[in-house]
Amino acid sequence: MRDEQQYGPGMTALRDTSWEETLRRIGGAVGAVVALNRGWDLAWERAQWEKSAANGEELVSVRVYDDEVIVGPRWVPGTDSGCAGCAEVRERNTAEHPLADTLQAPRVVPRASRPLLPDLLDAALENLADHPLQPGELYAVGSQYVRRHRIPRSFFCQACAAPGRVLDDDWQPAPLTLRAEPLSPHDPTRGTGGARLVEPGALRDRLLDARYGPIQVVMRESNVPFAMSMCLAPDAAAPGHGRAGTFAEADPVGIIETYERLGSFPFDTPLLLERSYREVSEHALDPATLGEHTEQQLTHPSCQVLPHTADTPMDWVWGHDLASGAPQLVPAEAGFYQYEQRFKLARHAARAARVTARQARAEGRTPEPGTLRKYFHDSSSGCAAGASLEEAALHSLLELAERDAFLLSWHRRTPLPRITNESITDPENRSLIDLIQTRGFDVHVLVARQDIDLPIVWVLVVNRRNPFPATYSSGGSGANPDTAIRGALREVAQLVTNKVQWNREEAEGMLDDPWKLVELEQHPQLYTLPEKLSRVTEVLGGPEITLREAFPGWPDALRRASGGTVRGALDHVRGLYADAGLDRIVLVNQTTREHADVGVAVAKAVVPGILPMCFGHAQQRLKNLPRLTAALAGTPEENREIPYDPHPFP
Repeated sequence: MRDEQQYGPGMTALRDTSWEETLRRIGGAVGAVVALNRGWDLAWERAQWEKSAANGEELVSVRVYDDEVIVGPRWVPGTDSGCAGCAEVRERNTAEHPLADTLQAPRVVPRASRPLLPDLLDAALENLADHPLQPGELYAVGSQYVRRHRIPRSFFCQACAAPGRVLDDDWQPAPLTLRAEPLSPHDPTRGTGGARLVEPGALRDRLLDARYGPIQVVMRESNVPFAMSMCLAPDAAAPGHGRAGTFAEADPVGIIETYERLGSFPFDTPLLLERSYREVSEHALDPATLGEHTEQQLTHPSCQVLPHTADTPMDWVWGHDLASGAPQLVPAEAGFYQYEQRFKLARHAARAARVTARQARAEGRTPEPGTLRKYFHDSSSGCAAGASLEEAALHSLLELAERDAFLLSWHRRTPLPRITNESITDPENRSLIDLIQTRGFDVHVLVARQDIDLPIVWVLVVNRRNPFPATYSSGGSGANPDTAIRGALREVAQLVTNKVQWNREEAEGMLDDPWKLVELEQHPQLYTLPEKLSRVTEVLGGPEITLREAFPGWPDALRRASGGTVRGALDHVRGLYADAGLDRIVLVNQTTREHADVGVAVAKAVVPGILPMCFGHAQQRLKNLPRLTAALAGTPEENREIPYDPHPFP
């Protein structure tokens, strides 16, 4: 083992002062190799971590600032404990520090040392000796506090994390091998291993930390008719929301969804850069099969997508064919919806560009040319989390089928079967229907299922008291029809009880010019207008059926077909896709080491030919999709030109 204490280059100024004896005591209090330095020095911290990793030694880094001493975290080889670099990058990201991407920049508070701090640290070390640091735990001692924090590993760490790789043309991942995990007795789309994730308090206690994250805050909403937790992580594309009967149940769901959002960017996924489809076609999915845009869309000022051909250089990521397991390249922007080829891995620069462009539009200005332009302007549709890759893949397919069915139903403009409210007997669903009706809305639970034979519903609520807001819509899917309906009802119940303060004049401006519709929230906003009521209600007037008649045999049908495993359930749903003509599915594993450390897997299924859920009139990607052409045959939309009417999906 190396000497018990290592002194960094910044410690010279503290030698032979009141600090020296106090700092010498730290080694005995923590029982590990101690690396002491003044402030933050990336090169020094990385060198100490590399030595400890090579020797298999535990390491505690101590950083002395003028107003605080940070002891730890305690890094233990072979665990998910974070190192000093993980703590530094997490704190900078959480605080939105301007040097969040520049860890090599030193950080020292430019003030004179506080004379009390050595004495405070000396007293705190007695507590540390009695209550040793756990793996990944950090001890912060300031003039007004002594706090412990748990630091999980970070994929941004420039000390212990492997940097993102740029691939050459010869590298391929190993074929995909799926595991046969037993099904949960309570849910045929979940495995038995997921129960630990939703235990009340388990994820919250482990991950919630206002200073370091990764979950910065969990907010419990009080203006909705059920328990809803909104969870924020500084590196996630959007908050995660958990909806349940109690907050103890909602919290872990919100945290898991936040981790799903973290999968939207290839933080540590290898990239193949600037290759045309023609160059990689032997092992790549053809981008043209994911839908295309019309010339009118591509040339409109509101367009946020770029044209591409088989000769256009793109960035790619590896996925796997779900049927054969063979490696398959997909466009990086299709596999990770927050990735922008123009910015590569500079995520903060990409985020700043998005904010600038949206501010310009809000002020009535056209964003600078090229801003927010991507080859694939995708959404989170099809991104899903689970306790295993198989579980995440299954839920990805369930969500994609829901969005595809909703869009087909919308564009066909023909009546759908309506499930009678009286046949819906689930207690929570009954309560939600009653609640929505008391707010003056009629509730229509429509069978949106098309040719992918899964329980899929469209919940449409129509205001019978007031002309505005006229309607709200939502979709739901799942193996259990009650669960599918509940998810959709919760979303519209939230809208009718906690009304969004939309600008009606802005919505009215989109009536005659749908090209003004560019953001996600403008889609449901447009269909709150009474002028759009007749367009939405075209799907009403179909036959009335019971819930049992709508989805006979579910959820038992999936459990029987699965053979008792999540993989079996996934294979069955993949077969339902194939029966609908969607026989090619490429699974992109979005799981990072941060996900794996928590026990969460995240995946996105990329399905050629399926209707993509895009937002913004110019972004509708509906050209050259044969299943849409077939679905519109014999309907009012058959001979209309793309883009069609914007959808009302929220």
